[in-house]
Amino acid sequence: MQTARKIDGGAQALPAAVPVSRDVYDLAGKAFSLIEKYQTPPDPNTYSIWYAYAAGADSDLVAKVDGLLADKGNLSRFDIETLYEEHSVKANAEAARQAIGTSMQEEIESVLKMVQASLRHSDSFSTTLDEAGARLPKAASAADLAAMLSGLVDENRRMAQTTRELHQGLVDSQRQIETLNKELEEVQHQSLRDPLTAVSNRRAFDVCLEEETRKATASGEALCLAIADIDYFKRVNDTFGHQVGDAVLQMFASIIEKNIKGQDMVARIGGEEFAIILPRTDVLSAYNLLIKIKSSFKEAELMCTRTNRIVKQQTASFGIARFQPGMTPAGLIEQADTYLYAAKNEGRDRVKAKGF
Repeated sequence: MQTARKIDGGAQALPAAVPVSRDVYDLAGKAFSLIEKYQTPPDPNTYSIWYAYAAGADSDLVAKVDGLLADKGNLSRFDIETLYEEHSVKANAEAARQAIGTSMQEEIESVLKMVQASLRHSDSFSTTLDEAGARLPKAASAADLAAMLSGLVDENRRMAQTTRELHQGLVDSQRQIETLNKELEEVQHQSLRDPLTAVSNRRAFDVCLEEETRKATASGEALCLAIADIDYFKRVNDTFGHQVGDAVLQMFASIIEKNIKGQDMVARIGGEEFAIILPRTDVLSAYNLLIKIKSSFKEAELMCTRTNRIVKQQTASFGIARFQPGMTPAGLIEQADTYLYAAKNEGRDRVKAKGF
């Protein structure tokens, strides 16, 4: 049996709201009306979600809220927190991309200014040389020649200094641009991760599944998709609180990651729902892998410091779909969902697939 882990709390910063017009007040009124209509907790996170929903700018958020309302008729606190995390990360990523883009533009403009300044100095140096060449035959004495040569030496020193400054400026700018590129790559990477569990998010999952079905179609190699759902997860939140629920999600994601191979991918695609893409894996191998993951999760324990109770014997259900030629990603997901529902209906804590 695994050692129980302790869970501690932590506060999350709220996104800033910036009023820009009378429309903001209208949207605020709609947000409060939605809070009242669906009896959701009137806290800042809830307001943020309903405000964004009323604004309608984030089509992904609107679709998720509409789906939850159609399915359950309201939004639970867990739904609100999950949507808030996803919405905040998306907004923060976009702000970070804009900031990096601005810095990149400023750095490029700085390089252009340095090059333009260098060209001006180069033109000035060329003019000085031309003038010296024209005056040289007219030098009347050694003193005139010495003065002319002294001027050329001074101009050459200035040109050399300008060249050194340009070189150093270009080196510094190259380093800065490389740093900005790395920051942009990190932002892009984070925008494809689930902020709570650090595994891939739904957006990354959709891209990966599309690519893997394309590869399987072209190569004829096996491909399986598993969808996992933690059993009675709402009971965990209601009994121990959402902080413990978050820790259970993190633990489940970690167990999956420890058991899959480098070619595989795990993504959190819903509240307590995860998807596992298994390229070049047949159904039997996928089934055995998920049995192992299911057992490891059931054996794991968490210590709830608030109640001094151990959270244990958590179970999960799994559905496996096998890719067939001509199947779309949506068809593969639908098949995996069908087997997941079969696992739930047969008592949960099991893995279901065709023939298993």
